[in-house]
Amino acid sequence: MAYMGTGRHLVTGDPEPPRPAEDVLRVYGMKFCPFVQRLKLVMHAKDIDHENINCNLKRKPEWLFEKNPRGKVPVLELNGRTIYESDITSRYIDEVYPGNRKLSTADPWRRAEEHMLLGDLDKSISGFYGVALAATDDEKRKEAFDKINSGYASLEKHLEKYGQPFIGGKKPGISDYMFWPFLERMHMLLMYQIQQHAVIMKYYHDMLEDPAVIACRHPDDVHQQFIATYRSGDPVHDIGDVDDTSPVTMCRSSKL
Repeated sequence: MAYMGTGRHLVTGDPEPPRPAEDVLRVYGMKFCPFVQRLKLVMHAKDIDHENINCNLKRKPEWLFEKNPRGKVPVLELNGRTIYESDITSRYIDEVYPGNRKLSTADPWRRAEEHMLLGDLDKSISGFYGVALAATDDEKRKEAFDKINSGYASLEKHLEKYGQPFIGGKKPGISDYMFWPFLERMHMLLMYQIQQHAVIMKYYHDMLEDPAVIACRHPDDVHQQFIATYRSGDPVHDIGDVDDTSPVTMCRSSKL
């Protein structure tokens, strides 16, 4: 949980923290955001220590738009330059930092298949949010569940085709880390749906044992508290461990 950042979430009117020292990586994020979690999973798997600043996404600090004109997180800052979007920042980290291993699949054909699979899994993600946050009538719920099952079917087919536990092979790769934050949330709200798919259920439990997943996962009760406030329309960001001493916290991969 600490690897997601424990600093208080900065809000509208809060001053911008001083720029990080030379060659120090900094992530601007929100500790319950699945897109930030994507980047954090990759950084932990690559053994990267970095600074973290949390931002309230309901009451965004004005200077966040200087880091990313879209006003979204994650934002990755290094030596006065910034890049953003979870897939772009994650792939940058994997390309530039050697770490313990390369997370992107080496074989170009299989890597292309993974990109297509992620497109199919976007259907599951869309369906999940349709069920969890929006759909109230039976027809819309059925449509949302159909999307979830469609993405699951593509994942099952891929895992069975290669006979390996993860999309990336014997160990989780970058494609696994792109999907995991959403499967984690599906587990909390739609576990009964996962239980209907034996292959997905095994994949879920295998992912739970990954060190990066462990380091970037909040306790279920803490996450449920955030989800409850999010559904109310007034999300509370500072739930769980919060460090009020400084908005800048260090996230170290050696400490789970």
